[in-house]
Amino acid sequence: MGENLVQRTGWSSHFRRVLSPALRIFVAVAFFAWMVGSGKLNLHQVVRGLSQWQAMLGMVALLFLQSVITAWRWNLLLSAQEIHLPYQQAFGLTMIGLLFNMVIPGSVGGDLIKGYYVSRAAEGRISPAATTILMDRIVGILGLLTLAVVMIAPNFHELARNPATQSLAASIAICLILGLTVVSAAAMTGLRLSEWERLPGVVRGVLRALAEYRKKASVIPIAILVSILSHLLSCAAFYIALRSLGRATDVPAGYFFLLVPLGLVAIAIPISPAGIGVGQAAFFALFRILSTAHATAAADAFTVYQLAVILVSLSGLYWYLSYKGGESKTPVSARVSYEP
Repeated sequence: MGENLVQRTGWSSHFRRVLSPALRIFVAVAFFAWMVGSGKLNLHQVVRGLSQWQAMLGMVALLFLQSVITAWRWNLLLSAQEIHLPYQQAFGLTMIGLLFNMVIPGSVGGDLIKGYYVSRAAEGRISPAATTILMDRIVGILGLLTLAVVMIAPNFHELARNPATQSLAASIAICLILGLTVVSAAAMTGLRLSEWERLPGVVRGVLRALAEYRKKASVIPIAILVSILSHLLSCAAFYIALRSLGRATDVPAGYFFLLVPLGLVAIAIPISPAGIGVGQAAFFALFRILSTAHATAAADAFTVYQLAVILVSLSGLYWYLSYKGGESKTPVSARVSYEP
């Protein structure tokens, strides 16, 4: 009976692991098919945008530069944990993470791969290394929300005329305040909470690692500023995608910097592989606040933008193969230095 229970539990766990990726792929296909079938996504316009090779080259360049900046942000968070990873290695792992975001359903697959490699490199400091992955994701979202709030301020009167954008602006401000409060509270109380023996060891390790950021209080604000710069490049790439379609480029700045960051937050949630389908639906729904024409153009532009992201992400294969080859030749202790 015990063996049957173990076997059933094993099959149940295996079924969940298989079902989760399959469900996300199904969601992506279903959303994408619905967008095309309902006319909310115009594939002819997408093909037109892709044919503009100058625009595609510009988007790829901006998104590649964004990866350079994102790796810098992660390296700052690693250094705050006294894990001194060479920037070249941090950039390589960032590109590997982007690659696995494409090949593993969901947008956190790359985070798991990065966490695996950096935890192996920082042997003995697994919790701090893994915590930097979590903080990098959190800081990225806080950066998006901060960018939106910063752009709301000078355009508040324009956004306040529309009840929908007024509600969205208020929601973003509240989410940013809550996010900053939670991060600050975790950093301030993490060390004390980590002494609570009832908590799992992994949770206690993460709390201790979060408390380290309190010792270097400037790291998180700097990382958020770096995130804003990174997301500005994403917004610029999305605007190029809009222009490549030759439509709906008359979006007011206040609306643009409110709606685009929200759309990028939506695809950060691991519902479908690389946000396929879900991203198109999110951008359509957000830009419909302006008009149906803007909504369709935004969904088309996001598809063009998304294909540029995929091209940059697939280039991570080079760093993956290089890293795998170099890793087998380099002792773990030589790959990263840290202070206990």
